[in-house]
Amino acid sequence: MFVGYAPGDTIIHRLDVRTKVLGFVGMIAVSFMFQDPVYQLAIVAAAGFLALWTGIPLGRIGRMIIPLLPIVVSIILLTGFTFAPQRFEQVSSQKILFYLFPGKRLGASVGGFLLGTTFLLRLWSMLMASSVLTSTTSLEDFTQFFLKMKVPAEISMMITTALRFIPILDKKRRLILEAQKARGTKFNGQGITGSIRSYLPIMIPLFINSILMANSLSMAMLNRGYGRTRAWTPNCQKSLALRDFRAMFLIVLAMMGAIFARFKLHLGVL
Repeated sequence: MFVGYAPGDTIIHRLDVRTKVLGFVGMIAVSFMFQDPVYQLAIVAAAGFLALWTGIPLGRIGRMIIPLLPIVVSIILLTGFTFAPQRFEQVSSQKILFYLFPGKRLGASVGGFLLGTTFLLRLWSMLMASSVLTSTTSLEDFTQFFLKMKVPAEISMMITTALRFIPILDKKRRLILEAQKARGTKFNGQGITGSIRSYLPIMIPLFINSILMANSLSMAMLNRGYGRTRAWTPNCQKSLALRDFRAMFLIVLAMMGAIFARFKLHLGVL
């Protein structure tokens, strides 16, 4: 579920990393404020617009979420049957659609299914927001952001290295998958345990490749003298521009509007 950095010349690409992180955190915070899927759908639409603006095809994001659909459907069913109607404020959300067992036991509430749908849309908006952030921000900008936030150099190195190697491991996974299919490996095992066993020919080579990559990286870092000094000197110093202050103002204004709508007007509540 990772979209690597793609250079571009959009306004979002030119924003400072601190502005983009603020926008990402703001969108995630707003998505957790509302329970009504209608409001979540508006957030998904906004995230989708940003993704298209930055050049990320929505089909690629859709392919990321397709493997999660069985889990999401299970969550929708679970919330539909386990959330009691009394937990919802709206009368329409307290309505029972049907009962799973005789004697009016284990009823499926409207609010439960709507809340499960909200979870699905929330996951999609978080996925698109994170994709916009990672596709428009280089690792050097992330490193400078961690420096501004006074994050220790070791932790910053671990995070940026993980971000760098996720696309590489994904490419290796696809290569291993194609190689195993060419050797006649079947990936249609029956049941949960069967599915896990069928993917062992992919996971074992992928783990071995990860260990080899980590070993090569550690030797390269030692040969370059990493850890010889505690001082951390960035390659460049970036400052906030006027467009960053304007974007921050709009982000804060949108967050304040969402807080007012949720806690003062009581909108977006099931």
